[in-house]
Amino acid sequence: MPATLECVRAEVTTGEWAGALREVFGEFRAPTGVSGSVGVADSGSELLAVRAQVRDLESELGEKLRLLVGKPGLDGHSNGAEQIAVRARDAGFEVIYQGIRLTPEQIVAAAVAEDVHLVGVSILSGSHMELVPGILRGLAEAEAGDIPVVVGGIIPEADAAALRELGVAAVFTPKDFGLNEIMARFVDIIRESRISAPVA
Repeated sequence: MPATLECVRAEVTTGEWAGALREVFGEFRAPTGVSGSVGVADSGSELLAVRAQVRDLESELGEKLRLLVGKPGLDGHSNGAEQIAVRARDAGFEVIYQGIRLTPEQIVAAAVAEDVHLVGVSILSGSHMELVPGILRGLAEAEAGDIPVVVGGIIPEADAAALRELGVAAVFTPKDFGLNEIMARFVDIIRESRISAPVA
């Protein structure tokens, strides 16, 4: 604390101060709750239908459908992303949940390393127009631009349209609260990108 107070008096920025602390102590990542949660016991007909769609597409592709879920930026509100991750797992996807406070570079690296079929990012901080283009650019530079990206969060319609123009496959906002419908849309997006894509 004495060193922190000295930094404040010397007009050190919060970013500089936090960066120095991270170099010394590392970065804490809070547990997300995804690994410990249990899926829906009574699946219901809607979820069972989505599970069947996932299985059918896996049969067509000959591989397990893999979904990466992460939260870029400083937004720490992870509940929505975790609900998507858990429901995707319940729907039969293999889910790679990266957690919160990620850089676009970390998301791109994980997407490439895990060879995912879809990248889902959740942004509630209002920084979607800064972060999402970085993810799209990074995927293109890694020769993985064919991996579709979907975005969820508090996103005005004008920004959602701009993101779709940049190549985002779908934008989900709080009005899109039907988790099973979102999962079915994921299946459609993957199908369009993998099966409907022109063969080079």
